[in-house]
Amino acid sequence: MGIRFSPEMIGTQFHPEADPIGMLHYLLRSDKKEIVIKHHGQDKYDEMLLHLNDPDKINLTQGCIIPTFLNDSIGKIIENSLVEKN
Repeated sequence: MGIRFSPEMIGTQFHPEADPIGMLHYLLRSDKKEIVIKHHGQDKYDEMLLHLNDPDKINLTQGCIIPTFLNDSIGKIIENSLVEKN
């Protein structure tokens, strides 16, 4: 889920900076595992671990969503600066 604040800025409900290996190490920490299970249950924790290998999740975000977002935003900034000059 996301919300566009301006043509260049979008707020999201996910963490696009996450990487599968880093997230796995994070979620396997006993303190983080306990917190997730306490607040969301074992099933949710197991689901989070499975999603780390799901190509429709983090890898898609890093390979497609982030680059597309950045290219689109940069293009709009350039376009707006050209319009302002004319």
